[in-house]
Amino acid sequence: MSVMIGLEIHVELDTKSKLFCGCTTTADEPNTATCPTCLGLPGAKPVVNHQAIVYGIKLALALGCTIAPSVIFSRKTYFYPDMAKNYQITQYESPVGSSGHVVLPQSSIDITRVHLEEDPASLIHQGSTVLIDYNRSGRPLCEIVTEPQLTSAAHAREFMKQLVTILRYLHIFNPQKCIIKADANVSIHNGVRVEIKNITGFKEIERAIDVEIQRQQALVNAGTPITKMETRGWNADLGKTIFQRSKET
Repeated sequence: MSVMIGLEIHVELDTKSKLFCGCTTTADEPNTATCPTCLGLPGAKPVVNHQAIVYGIKLALALGCTIAPSVIFSRKTYFYPDMAKNYQITQYESPVGSSGHVVLPQSSIDITRVHLEEDPASLIHQGSTVLIDYNRSGRPLCEIVTEPQLTSAAHAREFMKQLVTILRYLHIFNPQKCIIKADANVSIHNGVRVEIKNITGFKEIERAIDVEIQRQQALVNAGTPITKMETRGWNADLGKTIFQRSKET
């Protein structure tokens, strides 16, 4: 069975303040580390966190990337409660680093891009009620995008372990307080890729990929090839991926 896996890994950088404002990244009480800037209130103007830029460049260099000559941010517009201003400040046209690689014992995985962006707020689902904590909104993330060269869930976990080793060596990531999450793109037998969104923790990343490969293989074995792109979520309690929406492009 041929398997192609690509990862989009979001790493929270270990800075004292958020990416575009002075709010602390260590508040415990919900919605106590917010300001007009990270809430996107009218007239508020972002000022970039210099330390986050330095950390992003350090990671890009450690991954062998080509560094962009200038730092450019864009607005990614979407309407969802986790982003109060209805857009996310991220890098699109010009990532801080591009064309890198991570060397593993038996392979080398190419890195498409490394870019900086702000984290959305966290949503807490309680039955039919959804609570929002904007403390996380605006925290600095570094996204690492791989080429689809991983061939199994175990291969993906091996890559994640090596990445975490690099992050800790650089002193830009604290596993005790910083989150690491990933979107995994999975396809089998040259089929259409399926994206699994927001998997937290690299043990769960391995588990989610393994379950999705088995799901796709079962469909193919039953005579139902994967022909439409879709986005799925990972339910760790149920141990399965859940359909969220179809994708056209």
